[in-house]
Amino acid sequence: MGRTLIVYTSKYGCTEKAALLLKARLDGAEAVNLKSAKVPALTSYDTVILGGSIYFGKIRKEMVQYTAKHEQELSTKRIGLFICAGMRGEQAEQELKQAYPESLNKIAVTRVNLGDEIYPEKLSFMDKWVVRMVRGKGMGAAGGLSMDQLDRFARAMTGSG
Repeated sequence: MGRTLIVYTSKYGCTEKAALLLKARLDGAEAVNLKSAKVPALTSYDTVILGGSIYFGKIRKEMVQYTAKHEQELSTKRIGLFICAGMRGEQAEQELKQAYPESLNKIAVTRVNLGDEIYPEKLSFMDKWVVRMVRGKGMGAAGGLSMDQLDRFARAMTGSG
């Protein structure tokens, strides 16, 4: 399969958890958070997985900037795309489609919404307020990450499923 790089951006930890769970399922994969580390040159990777969380219907700006800057080079790689989002069904599909450039959506081996988890103790006051408005008083762990989806994504990326 060659070398795999997981590039992600995570605000409160859900996407980081998903990226690290994927890393554990993909032998020898490396994971880099755009918010805290420099992404290595893509030349030594055959496969690149991009992941980010959705806030207010949009992926984090670090991912938008990264994919815009590297879209040409990314389009020569084996690509997997994921989001961590609370929406389901058609709305989640729209968020996934809008999160990444059309060129990458078209060539992706697999694309998926892995679900979401909310960690109330990490949320800013404003984000807590927004979550309450959207979900009501029961913030809890939201829908949770889907381990089935995560496993399917990993199998698709390794070519074994």
